Amino acid sequence: MIKKICLLIVLTCFIKQSDAQIKIDTSHPGHLGFVIADGAIPKLIAKQFSFTEGPASDKKGNVFFTDQPNNKIWKYGKDGKLSVFLDSAGRSNGLYFDKRGNLITCADGYNQLWSINKAGKVTVLLKDFQGLHFNGPNDLWIHPKGKHLFH
Repeated sequence: MIKKICLLIVLTCFIKQSDAQIKIDTSHPGHLGFVIADGAIPKLIAKQFSFTEGPASDKKGNVFFTDQPNNKIWKYGKDGKLSVFLDSAGRSNGLYFDKRGNLITCADGYNQLWSINKAGKVTVLLKDFQGLHFNGPNDLWIHPKGKHLFH
């Protein structure tokens, strides 16, 4: 059930909100109040994931998400193709794109905040605060002025 919910969340990232009326869909048995664009039809794209997390879309509309227990970041392209963006992804959880197009991720396997460029090169942004190590960073948000905030 969690796998299906996470995939539905990923799929909703593809909805162009300016072109559709958004509503809460309660028509499906066991619904959890998914937000679905009017006329959109969710579809299952894969079943191989253990637990997906942190969907984020780039400027082109491709959706990136993690399969946290399997230590991978996946890309679901606008072309409908699913591919591994980064293997050995630090057991990443939350994802977010910065203004430069870098994927910022909470690499909780290392208790760090990473920046990953388009080629997959990892740069550690933060590994501690005032000498104290982080304890499993999970989600983040980037301030419009570029400041990274996470918890």
